[in-house]
Amino acid sequence: MKKLILLLLFIPIVCFGQEVELPALRLSNNFSKPNRVLKTTISDESLFKQNYNNTDFTLDYVIRYHFYTSIDLSAGENQLISMDGTKFNLSSENAVDLTDEIISLISGMYLGKKEFNKFIKQK
Repeated sequence: MKKLILLLLFIPIVCFGQEVELPALRLSNNFSKPNRVLKTTISDESLFKQNYNNTDFTLDYVIRYHFYTSIDLSAGENQLISMDGTKFNLSSENAVDLTDEIISLISGMYLGKKEFNKFIKQK
């Protein structure tokens, strides 16, 4: 019983400060990595639950589904890692601006342009 109590007390300490990943909702087989990764200093997942512009889609859904991107919360920096491993440092600080910035970046990529065009048609 004492071991169980110690374990329950220890778990929150171990988990505190670690990155939380919101996995991509779709994966691609066009590159060695099946998805992009958004690393963000934002730690509150609920900030990505806002609706994107004038759509019924949340920010995290747009990022994770339409643009094949997982979100790593509580990271040390704001950065997008593309499917080919290229890293892009991001200047935005909040969830809305980060979403706009990564959509702009991705729409300029070869596969991202196709994803963006499909997304625009669904908005």
